[in-house]
Amino acid sequence: MAWSPRLVVALALLALVALRIAQLSPPSVVPRSAPPDVFSAERARAHLLELAAEPRPTGSAGHRRARDYLLAQLAALGAPAEVQRTSVLSRQWGLPYDAARVENVVARLPGADSTRAVALVAHYDSVPGSPGAADDGSGVAALLETLRALKSGPPLRNDVLLLLTDAEEGGVLGGKAFMDEHPLRGEIGFALNFDARGAGGVVAMFETGPGDAFPVRELARAAPMPIASSLFPAVARRLGHSTDFSVFKRAGIPGLNFAFSDDAAHYHTPSDTVDNLDLRSVQHAGDYALSLARRFGGLDLRRPDREDAVYFNTWGAHVVSHPIGWAIPIAALVFGLFAGAAALARRRRRASLGGIFAGSLAFLALLLGAAGAVGGLGWLLRRVHPALRAMPFEPYNAPAFRIALALAALAVSAAGYRLFRRRLGACDLALGALLVWLSLLAGASLSMPGASFYFAWPLASALVGVVAVTIRRGDAPPTLGDAALLVATAAPAVALAVPGPYLLFVALGLPMAAAPALSVALVFGLFLPHAELLGGGASRRLALAFALPGLAALAAACATLGFTEAEPRPASLAYALDAAGGKAHWLSADPDLDPWTAGYFPAGRAQAPSFAVPYVRVAHQSEAPALALPPPSLTVLGDATGGGVRSLRLRVASPRRAPWLLAEVASPTAVIRAVVDGRRVEESARGAGRNQRWGFTYMGLPPEGIEWSLEVEDAGPIEIRLMDQTYELPRELAPGSRPKELMGVPYRLADSTFVSGSFWL
Repeated sequence: MAWSPRLVVALALLALVALRIAQLSPPSVVPRSAPPDVFSAERARAHLLELAAEPRPTGSAGHRRARDYLLAQLAALGAPAEVQRTSVLSRQWGLPYDAARVENVVARLPGADSTRAVALVAHYDSVPGSPGAADDGSGVAALLETLRALKSGPPLRNDVLLLLTDAEEGGVLGGKAFMDEHPLRGEIGFALNFDARGAGGVVAMFETGPGDAFPVRELARAAPMPIASSLFPAVARRLGHSTDFSVFKRAGIPGLNFAFSDDAAHYHTPSDTVDNLDLRSVQHAGDYALSLARRFGGLDLRRPDREDAVYFNTWGAHVVSHPIGWAIPIAALVFGLFAGAAALARRRRRASLGGIFAGSLAFLALLLGAAGAVGGLGWLLRRVHPALRAMPFEPYNAPAFRIALALAALAVSAAGYRLFRRRLGACDLALGALLVWLSLLAGASLSMPGASFYFAWPLASALVGVVAVTIRRGDAPPTLGDAALLVATAAPAVALAVPGPYLLFVALGLPMAAAPALSVALVFGLFLPHAELLGGGASRRLALAFALPGLAALAAACATLGFTEAEPRPASLAYALDAAGGKAHWLSADPDLDPWTAGYFPAGRAQAPSFAVPYVRVAHQSEAPALALPPPSLTVLGDATGGGVRSLRLRVASPRRAPWLLAEVASPTAVIRAVVDGRRVEESARGAGRNQRWGFTYMGLPPEGIEWSLEVEDAGPIEIRLMDQTYELPRELAPGSRPKELMGVPYRLADSTFVSGSFWL
């Protein structure tokens, strides 16, 4: 068989892309029969079966059982733990403030000659209604197995501190409580945090503490399969992602943050079970934890290097890093390479400055076209497919939709290239696309230097390909040598650039498909010489080569999308009682009701949504029988007025022993300061509470309640609204058995009973 240049390039590119994406898979599971000093996800699974046997939100019975299990396991390992019991309040996310009574589990492995402690961190609470096998039972189980493996060998040089935090799901409250007041907080020299926002996928190191050159260097040396990029922290900072790692970062403690995020359909849902968890992801997390605990456990952590670095993966999860100060000089070299390529193209009459500029405008239009077309397709799919409308983030068969949407973006890009190729030369378009990359490199080098590598090295390799083939050969028929050159220059671009769109699809899901589609089209711009060699400038065959399998993938994805007992449909139903008005309601956050839930919202009893639940948009409300459920109680312990300020001392509690409470000043009253369960809140603006209700949520509410002191402007009576939440529907109104293909989502509303009461003081 004769190998044509087109066939060589097509097969080689397909193989390179497939290989690169395959390298973004977690490692195989190590069996329980492995030697004792090795991490085994099968051994960690035994802990998961106990921890994820039931939901464990802060303050619940399941939470207490998980805490007791952890204490027993740590004692059995010879690392007896203590429980840090304290109250905490955070203002990080604004009103209503987040508060809780937390129970952190803390254990310590003494080192032989400790310089500073290495903290291994995960949170053991879950959201209501979810067993939390992945989030974050996987992190807790991985650290228990890591501790067992460490105990099987000699002591490390440094202490190892195991911190299993509480109320992370309530706003990183357990981690804040530890760093606010635990006596061991000052001994930590390095922190490793493990979390999850899906049920599988590769575990990426996506965030670092101050001075990342030192930890990344050691990560590359010690971890068996490190997935890391300085692009991740740059993006995470702008998205506002927050885990327990944030409290160590704010305290100036160096460290690394790890998570996996694929299979996000199970995230924060009842389907986050051990059966749905990919144990390979637990293996990957455990490999990190054990190797890095040993690595940092043997280093002097008293004066770590505080320099920052640019770092990224190449082929085979190899990590390359360089000082962050090199970003601008590297960008300058790439600028020089581009200028040289453009000058050579002009001298050989392959391109002109006007043509290159026109090519850059054409490529920008191509980018917008791909993003708009795929974003519109994603919107249309969610509008017309009932199963997609029901999923809050992404469907269970998300990989099929990702393939379909990526191929759609490539098809639009190829069609756009053919369209613009009618008016512009191949070299003008190729250099025009790379001019856009050059502009992005300039912006990244100045504002996000950690992301500069993503634009610098793929751009440099693409420029070499343009010079070697497009400029040198011109319109001459391609040869096998040209094909080999294009494949060789494609390899670095595939290694660095292709993971970007893939990880964006994983991170953003179908509702935000336009962003990963834009990145697909952007990467396509690196391969315009390849598109030209494949006939994309003269024929629609390249566009069809993407479009036809894309349509097939989309048809298969839509046909296989449905709900079963293993992959249930999200459905929300809650009971809400307004004790002050004596009225009760059924609530749902579902825009489209499934037949079972719709039975609670008949047309004759439908109401406009009026019962407010924090963080939830109620879509449906109907009349329900009013049960004799006691509302939260409020006891006035003190009431004094002086100097235009009214001081109230209150005790709030839940006679129903609800674990969650909302307390707010419902009247337009200016709050000056408050003390919530011993935690003081000083408002910087005296008018706080006038334009927005002042209040707080409290997790882990004790049976005796909490004390709440309040100072407000003395402007007449004030209204206090209290609402508590239990994580089950009323037994008196126990609905018929819910179909097994339904599950309660979102967790802030579904399968809950709310009772509210108002008090005028």
